[in-house]
Amino acid sequence: MKIFILLIVCIMSVQAVITIAPVDIGSKPGFSGGIKGSFVTKRGNTDSDEYSAGLRVQFDNNSSYVAWSDLSFSYAKALGTTNTNKTFAHIRYIHTFYKKDLNWEGFIQSQTDKFTKIRIRLLAGIGLRYYADMNRYGSLYVGFGGFKERIDYTTYVDPSENNLRLNTYIAYKSMFSQSTRFSYIGYYQPNIDKVNDYIISNSAELKVEIYEKLSINFELVCNYDSQPAIGVKKYDFSQITSFIYDF
Repeated sequence: MKIFILLIVCIMSVQAVITIAPVDIGSKPGFSGGIKGSFVTKRGNTDSDEYSAGLRVQFDNNSSYVAWSDLSFSYAKALGTTNTNKTFAHIRYIHTFYKKDLNWEGFIQSQTDKFTKIRIRLLAGIGLRYYADMNRYGSLYVGFGGFKERIDYTTYVDPSENNLRLNTYIAYKSMFSQSTRFSYIGYYQPNIDKVNDYIISNSAELKVEIYEKLSINFELVCNYDSQPAIGVKKYDFSQITSFIYDF
């Protein structure tokens, strides 16, 4: 078991959040959260350094609301050249909206990413979320709202952006067993003023408990930005393996 855990740590990489699984009010009363991190140094035929860390802190009052924050960073350098440098922070609040299966939510977010030329992206939004419990077939979530977005780029040719975007998403989660959970979330975020400016993101995750509060996550992420910074590709694809300790 110790060798298996060490192997997971060595191949672990960072993702934007600890987990993509939707949160239900009352599922984890009180304070809870999760942490992850890695430090990999390679010398010899491969000369590289990789650092990553993530933290989630959550509070659930077990009746009407839940709030949480996600923080993460990732940095990597190979052969003296930095190839990853990004940060992410997200705070969200969900409250029941007159009945249990309908919630309203508010959120703020900050992120940086040197390799998509984003010096800083700030956003704040609000929306509604509908929740459907399908019993043994899992849980389905549909969200609709909007957010205000500010983007400053690292390039001089890309002007700063101030956008108002719709925020629509569909999410799903299901427990395959007591120790295995599958989750999916997909976003469509069009610019209200420019119909050809939109962001699509999809994430699928398999979380497997390996020892008490210790879990391994396998995640596939596919993002598409129809109007990124000049010189940046419109799509990104990632396969992520993460090692998480819940508390």
